[in-house]
Amino acid sequence: MNWRARIVPERAGALLLGGVLMGLAHPPFHLLVTSFVALVPFIVWLEGLPATAEGRKQARKGGFLFGLVYYTLVLYWLFVALVFYTWWALFAFVAPILILSLFMSWVAGGIQLVRSRLGWPLHLVFPVFWTAGEVLRAHLLDVSFPWMQFGDTLSNYPILIGAADLVGSRGLSFWLALANALAASGFLAYRAGGWRALRRPAAGLLLVLALPITYSVARWQTIEVRTAARVGVVQPNVPQHLRDLDPVASTDSALRSTETLTSPWAGRERMDLVIFPETMLTSTVLDPLPSYPHRGWPEAHQWAEGLGAVLEAEVLVGGRGGDDVGPEEYQPFNSAYHFRPGDGLVNRYDKRFVVPMVERVPFIPPQWLSRIPYTGRLGIGDWQSPIEISTEQGTAAYGTMICYESIFSPLARHYRRNGADFLVNITNDSWYGRDAWWSRSSALWQHPAHLVMRSIETRMGAARSGNTGISKIVDPLGRVSHRTDLFEPASFVADVSTTDELTVYVRFGDVVGTLAALAALLALGASFLKDRTLRGRARRGASGETVEPVSGSA
Repeated sequence: MNWRARIVPERAGALLLGGVLMGLAHPPFHLLVTSFVALVPFIVWLEGLPATAEGRKQARKGGFLFGLVYYTLVLYWLFVALVFYTWWALFAFVAPILILSLFMSWVAGGIQLVRSRLGWPLHLVFPVFWTAGEVLRAHLLDVSFPWMQFGDTLSNYPILIGAADLVGSRGLSFWLALANALAASGFLAYRAGGWRALRRPAAGLLLVLALPITYSVARWQTIEVRTAARVGVVQPNVPQHLRDLDPVASTDSALRSTETLTSPWAGRERMDLVIFPETMLTSTVLDPLPSYPHRGWPEAHQWAEGLGAVLEAEVLVGGRGGDDVGPEEYQPFNSAYHFRPGDGLVNRYDKRFVVPMVERVPFIPPQWLSRIPYTGRLGIGDWQSPIEISTEQGTAAYGTMICYESIFSPLARHYRRNGADFLVNITNDSWYGRDAWWSRSSALWQHPAHLVMRSIETRMGAARSGNTGISKIVDPLGRVSHRTDLFEPASFVADVSTTDELTVYVRFGDVVGTLAALAALLALGASFLKDRTLRGRARRGASGETVEPVSGSA
């Protein structure tokens, strides 16, 4: 057997096609139909494998190849984000792709094992194991990465995904995987028996599609939305290379851009809150550190308080936080500072979900890296209650999400369960590309798409301020407004809306994902037990020959 046969699975064309279709389902393409058919080639390929040890081996190889194509197309931006700064970017890109592809290999191998050992129907096994795979990558402790789950591909079509307030993003992933499995079953049935054999899987597919969409459309028409607060959003558009090379000049550029962008508001616009991007104030730590000694950055405090007084609004801005742990040591944070006119600084929120490697080296105590500069040893913030602000209607409360914290649904759920009316996402997406069109990566569209899902899951509106865009407002139905252009200075004032509902998903969390993970584990356990039983019978048999059950076609 040559090296190609050992590495490349048989009929690899279907796997390549499936991987490409999955890439087209994600932003920025957002092709609607692909979300419902992208997995069909992969599923049909799996179903064509023999119910033998060799078939399971082929499934693992095929799952790895499919994952390699799929994740490379969706996550290639990992390389783009870092290649301008270090050639280690190649490792930072390749390692996650290989790990995620390995997970996909396990998913495919598990599906084939359960199908061959237990004979469970395709349309049950596939969505269970697919969703269990998403649960796995969302619960990897310091390297959890629930970026662009399958359900998130429909974020551009909020009228179809209202059921997220029941089951969340991973529940929608299960739904889409089930729809793809039924479509694959229909294709196999048609190929085996013609149009007459297609009736049953087609009816099942129509029912699976109709129920969640009908619910979503009904919610779209009946949910009661009200204004929570009026928010000013600022997008300074400071390039990342300036932020890296000269933090002082970067902050100065952001402040001058802010002055230009907010000057028309004074005396003309009413606002309750003004939000600025992540780490906009980067020159130094804003907090005093006595053991250095470092007096903090009182000028930044004065700027924020003065701006709030002029605009008669509270101010949220990203900056570098720090806790003094002495002697001459401090714990840095990626922080958001809330200022209130007359009261000054009233809250500092420290980012809880930090970016692996870039912000914090996984699984290593940060004090071990105390002599290494800022990047790579950020602290992990505590869970916080929402911040209450005064509004024209009375009061409202918001939850802060810094950067890619918007991909973590537990944080949004936490805020809603503790009284939040809306979400605020401050971010710096200039990592994901440059102004030139050829240097812009898909992450510039993928990242803000997650906020749509968080709004639908919690039925809270959200305001997003990005350094270079995309800044926007999302309402509790998932509709986007006031969307800014990329890499252009921008600002706007808009109402952020909310509802008075505590959704099923907020109350109970990821029930579908948890049940899918448990079902996958139980199915694997049952498969291994049956395997041991078959081996025992084979040893006791006269011939010593084991015959495995053959997988059905649909």
